[in-house]
Amino acid sequence: MMTAIVRRQFALAIAAVLGFSIWGGTAVAQSSAPQVVKVGLSSPFSTSEAQMGQDSLHGVQLAISQLKTLNPKVTYDVVQADDECTPSGGASAFGNLIDVQKVDVILGSACSGPTLGGMPLLPRAMIPAITFGSTNPAITQQAGVGGNKYMWRMNIDDSIIGTTFSKYIASAGVKTVAFLGYNNDFGRGAQAVYAVDLPQSGVKLIDSEYYPLDASDLRPQLTKIFSLHPDALLVFGEAKDCALLARQLHELGQRAKVFSRSACYDTEALKLAGDPNLLNGFVEATYWVGTPSQPMIAAYQQMFKVYPPYNAALAYYGMMVIDQAVRAGGPTAAGIERGLSAVNWRSAIGPIKFNDHNQAHPDLFLVTVQNGKPVLLKEVPTQ
Repeated sequence: MMTAIVRRQFALAIAAVLGFSIWGGTAVAQSSAPQVVKVGLSSPFSTSEAQMGQDSLHGVQLAISQLKTLNPKVTYDVVQADDECTPSGGASAFGNLIDVQKVDVILGSACSGPTLGGMPLLPRAMIPAITFGSTNPAITQQAGVGGNKYMWRMNIDDSIIGTTFSKYIASAGVKTVAFLGYNNDFGRGAQAVYAVDLPQSGVKLIDSEYYPLDASDLRPQLTKIFSLHPDALLVFGEAKDCALLARQLHELGQRAKVFSRSACYDTEALKLAGDPNLLNGFVEATYWVGTPSQPMIAAYQQMFKVYPPYNAALAYYGMMVIDQAVRAGGPTAAGIERGLSAVNWRSAIGPIKFNDHNQAHPDLFLVTVQNGKPVLLKEVPTQ
């Protein structure tokens, strides 16, 4: 009976004779042309969240342009699908990428709802997917040993963020908080986390209000919230919502402390607010902020002539994680799935190594706005 070493040597000899190379334990035909990996990007490219999809696509495009030099053995082709930032949109987008586009791997979504809606399709197709921005804890609970081995998450989720952020809010002397968030899987998933974590840190959650993705007026929710006189607001949404919140707080003459998971420090929020100083003092817990250790920022500015929005940066790192998986396992769906479990990459936003629920633990960033500009308060390891 052949030993493992003998089998390996035999495979290498056969591969050499037949013109194959061994990549991640799999024989791959050698040729002068690079191997092609088809990446499906699931993100919102329509509705009020369309900017998230465009930002994500730009981040992927930057990563692919760099990988032409960093990994010339592989060519990455990206195709996109509009998931509309909804569960049904995610099911449709994942289905299109799997059955029509025939992708090797799915990157996305930036929204939790589409990821939860699309991930049940992965086991049937045996296609891996990795999200760079969805934060609902249910994704991790259902992934890996939770049942769906094909779903992976690069970014930290709200359960990871919630513990640290709740302690920070308590340390700021806050005793009562009102929650304001999206009426979707992102907002309601977050509320479920903080309804537990805030009291454990000594902070009482006194109200929870929700608003639709296309909200143009938050005053009804704010009026109810401030009738209860909370010490602070905890808000969940996107940059456009934070800008709207800042303007309407100013209009209502309210000066409550604001803690956010709404990209309130992002360039888009600062621009849409009209006066970026309206966001001064807001504190954001986030999985990305620009730091001097990230050369992708200058590269993004050179390619797109603007500072990278956070979805662009996260999609960039998500694409780089896919390349790490290809290097470890090979350029096929099965190879990428195998390679993801072997990824152990020290990225510029922290370590990317997946646990048995296919969840990575990069760093958490606490950011505030001072004089209309984002300022990093603290970078916190989450491993």
